[in-house]
Amino acid sequence: MVRSRPMHEVFTSRPATAADYDVYARLLPELGVDDPTLPREAWAVDLMPHTLILERGGDIAGYAYVVALKETGYVRHVVVAPEARGKGGGRALLRASAERFRAAGCSRWCLNVKVGNVVAIALYSSVGMTRNYASTAMRLGWNVLSRLPGGEQGIMARRVEPHEDAALEAAFGLPLGTIALNRARAGAVLLRLVDAARPDEARLGIACFHPSYPGSFPFRVARPTLARPLLEAVRAHAPPEQDVTHVVVEDDAETKRALVEAGALVRVEILNMGGPIPERV
Repeated sequence: MVRSRPMHEVFTSRPATAADYDVYARLLPELGVDDPTLPREAWAVDLMPHTLILERGGDIAGYAYVVALKETGYVRHVVVAPEARGKGGGRALLRASAERFRAAGCSRWCLNVKVGNVVAIALYSSVGMTRNYASTAMRLGWNVLSRLPGGEQGIMARRVEPHEDAALEAAFGLPLGTIALNRARAGAVLLRLVDAARPDEARLGIACFHPSYPGSFPFRVARPTLARPLLEAVRAHAPPEQDVTHVVVEDDAETKRALVEAGALVRVEILNMGGPIPERV
């Protein structure tokens, strides 16, 4: 058990157990996004091993969903219970996350935060994180695809093979281990675009699609005209009853514009922040 330094209160953190599913289900809406709550079984497999529970005086004070990749720690959720806010819980969760990442050999960390969350941005800045890029979470119906710029001759989509992970991560600036982490999630479909004329070119497009969500993150394309063929490939793996999907367009204003003009809806604007993990948080 990790004990954080006292601020207004004394917090402790511990790894989540199966009994903490209700904590996750109760606090997830506090993120202020419309992500669906995972079923208990999916949470236990995909999130629980990466979740830290924050306690204060024996009461639940929050949780963090944090993923240690090969070199980078990715803070996915930081949620402080309403009754525990303003008492140092957010910093305590970051401190516990940093300790877990350092133990796993990570030297850097990153996270996403809503652009309007000035309190959280100030907290993350105080531990040395700086802005990396802007992203947009979007929702779109499949009818949007027909209104996107046309695809390109010779482009096809296929599954990502494990030996291709490193080249694709390097091509799109993804933290090492991102693709393998997504591959390990139940039901995940990992797709990439390939140019028949240049089969060795890695920087075309990649989507990590999770049908249970349903949505793709990461979703990266080299140019807006490649969004359509990649989304068409994703659609082939979506359950027939799902008439919408979600994508997170990262650091790509042109593709965002193309999707919006075709009818995609913006869910939330996001700022990616990161930096070296400090010795003291």
